[in-house]
Amino acid sequence: MQADDVWSQAYWQTFHKQSASDVSEVMDENSARLLSARFGRKVLRSYSSSFYAVTRFLPPDKKADVELVYAAVRYPDEVVDTFALSRDLKMTYLNSWQNDFEQTRNYSGIIPAVSSGISVIMAAFRDVMRRNQIPDAYYISFLDAMRNDINSPRFSDWHDLVENYIYGSATVVGYFLTHIYGSASGQNLDRCLRGARSLAIALQLTNFARDVVDDAFRERCYVPEQHGASSGSELVDQVLSLDQDAMTEAQLILANEAYKWYEEAAFDIDAFHPDSRLAIQACHRLYSRLNTKILSNPSTTDRESLTMFEKLSVLPMSKYWRLPAALVLER
Repeated sequence: MQADDVWSQAYWQTFHKQSASDVSEVMDENSARLLSARFGRKVLRSYSSSFYAVTRFLPPDKKADVELVYAAVRYPDEVVDTFALSRDLKMTYLNSWQNDFEQTRNYSGIIPAVSSGISVIMAAFRDVMRRNQIPDAYYISFLDAMRNDINSPRFSDWHDLVENYIYGSATVVGYFLTHIYGSASGQNLDRCLRGARSLAIALQLTNFARDVVDDAFRERCYVPEQHGASSGSELVDQVLSLDQDAMTEAQLILANEAYKWYEEAAFDIDAFHPDSRLAIQACHRLYSRLNTKILSNPSTTDRESLTMFEKLSVLPMSKYWRLPAALVLER
């Protein structure tokens, strides 16, 4: 995930402290849940205007849960990608975050967890997991993927990338959301999980394509050493040496692979609960449009994004009223 805005490590620390102080002043779990949702919304709004826009089409309770899921995956990602820490210290932060996650099993709700020193994001995320019956193993896999990023791994082929990295970094996040979205009448959750997997892989590949340059500066390249008919590690080496032509080629390889997964994901959107389907369709349309834009105009000088007009063009006009005026006006 790449941020529209980036908070400093100091700002994150202040955010954790202030949110904990605010939650300590409420008297019941419902109030703590509502307050925590506001904090989750602040994280999402700050970091991703695109995902923030599509989640506006969800019912309020699901929207709040999705915002907290986003916050719970955003913070570890920032530890790895943004905080100016040594590799060992980043690993220490992630291990501590996972320990807090595991400790939340011992508390009955948000208030007792926060009063024991657990962050509001983590305490509220556990509440979301309990209510939506989300398996703990998904989040552990996510944190493992974040640890892998610290070590800048290379991937042998698409299967290696998808199953050994994207599964933890994106697919399980799609599974979190699937448990929140729910399935349509007559559909089982397995079909929704299949669709979520395809869309998560597509979204992650689009992000990889968009962030080739930033990732190269972090000594990472997500193009497999065997990609399509090509093989060998030469392209990866060239990307990591910041070769402009190689980075452009990497963008096209990643975006072309993403295109296949967007096509696959489209077949299962109708399996989701009707009250969530509009948001999923909007997400699919918006990010596949971004992916097409990358394919049409790969660039190593500007990080590709959609203008507000382009975003609105793929969102349902009849539902514009759900979008905050500040978002539509880009304020």
